[in-house]
Amino acid sequence: MLNIAFLACNRNPQLFWRDPSFVYRCENLGLALQKLGHRVTWLHWSKLRPGQCFDVAVFHRPRYSLIWRSLLWWLRRQGTTVLADVDDLIFDPQLSCYSPGVVNAQMALAKVTRQFAEHAAALACFDRVSVSTDALAAHVRRCFPDVAVLVLPNAVHMSWRDAKRDCGVTPDQPVVTYFPGTRSHDRDFDVYASGIESFLHANPRARLEVTGPLRFDLRARQGQVVHHEKVPFAAFAERVRTAWVNLAPLEVTPFTQCKSALKVLEAGFWGTPTVCSPLPDAERFLPCGALFASDAQECLAALQKLLVPACYAATTHELSARVLAQADVWRNADAFLQFVEGKSCAA
Repeated sequence: MLNIAFLACNRNPQLFWRDPSFVYRCENLGLALQKLGHRVTWLHWSKLRPGQCFDVAVFHRPRYSLIWRSLLWWLRRQGTTVLADVDDLIFDPQLSCYSPGVVNAQMALAKVTRQFAEHAAALACFDRVSVSTDALAAHVRRCFPDVAVLVLPNAVHMSWRDAKRDCGVTPDQPVVTYFPGTRSHDRDFDVYASGIESFLHANPRARLEVTGPLRFDLRARQGQVVHHEKVPFAAFAERVRTAWVNLAPLEVTPFTQCKSALKVLEAGFWGTPTVCSPLPDAERFLPCGALFASDAQECLAALQKLLVPACYAATTHELSARVLAQADVWRNADAFLQFVEGKSCAA
């Protein structure tokens, strides 16, 4: 059995457990590996101490610094197999202008470009990298041709698998949900905004519930739009279980085309279909509750289509089981172990 460390590389060592990216990429996979009998540790890379020895160390979204580089050297010297894991296009400085933080005027371009360069310098130190999507894998290979790349798609979280999955949806009061995880989704929401507005106008009993930071302004009847604060991952399931349909709009950029269809996965596991932008990773969920909509008019059409009981019933029939079969963390655990042992990598 292996002794495996998942090492967070975010700026604040105290907050890495709050990062949904770390939860899905590291905690989830680590829990599956634990169930298989491996010893797993999760911690921030800066908290590693000389007495700690690991067979495998996975650096999540690593950023280069001299101290970090010396740690990597020390791990390799003691025989540790080291990997990097990235789940966003954050390592090509030439594309930093497409970062959501820049696009939504949350961060200065110069700062983001510097951060992308730090991620790129860190990835250049690895010979094995795992990623969340095929599109992201292709970009890693373009930037780092000699690196072995493994695609580990995001999977249903281990803590959800045994939960009761009845959604309690009220068909005559359709609740449409949107879950922006960060402050940088204003322009993404704008892709569907007018379509949502039209849907609410045509359906007085419908409601939009936004959970998370978002700047938006929709014309709707009083009570039709509800805005909640962001909730921790542990409380997310309770929110999505009340949904009739979920939304996952994305502005088309090189950054978004590499993203995971995580919101489709999450809603689908709880039996809720998602109207989403035509994301490459979302194609695997077309038989599992994903309905593609490129703009506001297509979003409106998809929502109206799902109001038809027969259509909604067909879309949601055994949806949770279909999503679980498509996004299975056990399959990721097997692939990860083979990758670590040098037996396989993505083509």
